[in-house]
Amino acid sequence: MSYTIKIDNKTRKAKSIVNMLKELAQDYPFLTISEDSDVQENILQELDARYEYMLEHPEDGESWEKVKNDLLNP
Repeated sequence: MSYTIKIDNKTRKAKSIVNMLKELAQDYPFLTISEDSDVQENILQELDARYEYMLEHPEDGESWEKVKNDLLNP
């Protein structure tokens, strides 16, 4: 089982917790710390833009039935 814990490190206490977890990760291989980046925000913006495009141009899309049939019958 994996856990995701999000810590917004804008406060001094939050930064202290992040630093403590980073130190623990050095001793415990089952613990990994990774920083979120702006990539997530960029992905959300791209998805929103694609959704808006499809709302404005529904004729450019294909039905699920056609996509599924194309995938199952190459």
